[in-house]
Amino acid sequence: MNRRAGRPQGGPRGSTEQANALAEFLLALTAGSTVRGLAARYHVGKTLWGEYRAGLKIIPLELLNRLVRDHTPDEDTRRARLATAARLHAAATAAQRPAPAPAAVAEAAGDPPVAAVGGPPVAVGAGRRRSRPLLLAAGGTALTLLAALVLVLTWGPPREDAVFAVGPAGVGVFSWDGTDAAGWTRIGDEAERLYLGPAGVFATRSDGRLYRYEGEPGRWSLISEPGRDFAISGEHVFRLAADGGSVAAWDGEGTSWTTIGGPATRLYGGDPGLFATEPGTDFIYRYTGDPFTWQRIGTAGASFALTGDDLYGLTPDQARVNRWQPDDRTEPWPTWAYAAGGAAELWGGRAGLFSADPSRSRLRVLADAGNGVADQTWRDIGPAGAEVAVGRRAVYVLSGNRSRILRWSGGAWQDIGGPAQTLAAG
Repeated sequence: MNRRAGRPQGGPRGSTEQANALAEFLLALTAGSTVRGLAARYHVGKTLWGEYRAGLKIIPLELLNRLVRDHTPDEDTRRARLATAARLHAAATAAQRPAPAPAAVAEAAGDPPVAAVGGPPVAVGAGRRRSRPLLLAAGGTALTLLAALVLVLTWGPPREDAVFAVGPAGVGVFSWDGTDAAGWTRIGDEAERLYLGPAGVFATRSDGRLYRYEGEPGRWSLISEPGRDFAISGEHVFRLAADGGSVAAWDGEGTSWTTIGGPATRLYGGDPGLFATEPGTDFIYRYTGDPFTWQRIGTAGASFALTGDDLYGLTPDQARVNRWQPDDRTEPWPTWAYAAGGAAELWGGRAGLFSADPSRSRLRVLADAGNGVADQTWRDIGPAGAEVAVGRRAVYVLSGNRSRILRWSGGAWQDIGGPAQTLAAG
């Protein structure tokens, strides 16, 4: 016969009997389907489908249930198969070592509005070499950003901030050693945008693809095709597809990614976890750590930001900022508590929550009463500049004309370099 239906799958070869039993069920359920066809229909890569059907990886229960529903038209048979799928999946999952998941897992479900209820609560280097500061000289003189101590985040979180910048016109990627305007070293040739977190340092280039910094100047590795957005939460890197049609998590090696969700508008990543907004409604969802399992936690917001502990949302009319309370068990959804007055934009990190005032010209920090409860007052700390990046201990501002990078950690502003096209801190 000349008919070609794809390569034979072969029998399961998982590491446990339970994984193989689940794979046998999946093979029977998808008999006659090729991995190419499954990948096209369910937006999960061909390689991953092969691993699911071989028992090498455990298929997400949500995806397994979708398969059962799609391949079982009879209601009684479908009900029985769903029960079998749940039993086999639970056994296979229990038999394997738990896989790592993004930082925190939300318990709460529901539909809480970001335009929240309630009002204000009751008051309550080694080898460092120094050179000229970062500058772009006239007459074709090359941009210089010299010094050292490259912070490699994959070796553990730094004690101080890690700060990176891209030179004007996207030429040069630079790392700051935490000293002064002379404390920069060039680690790459070009970038358009930087992403920074415990997972490492990443950059997109003019081709739109994502590259990972390998810890030595000049050493970068390609890890992803172009995406509409990228985000980091803990040791995990996430990508929103270029067409916005799916969310994927990097597998940690090469260019292998695993699809974990459907369409989204934007990603937000940080210590509290991974969040995404939904196309059409702009409702915000939290990723639970299990592929295709997301929890709706709020309605639309003009802006969202993550600090070291909390998620904040700016209401669509920009009149107030609310803080999500994930531990609240109020039905039908957890509440969002009033945190501060209006703003034009929000930025967050371990150093705190910052905002631009309604005119977008001034930068403010959300003050604290000293007992862990915000006192509902934005405190003006200086010009908002062209860009803002929040680190572990300080906030960094790229001046309006992008000529200087400034640092603030509670006292006077420090000039640490410039010019730059963009910056990142963490």
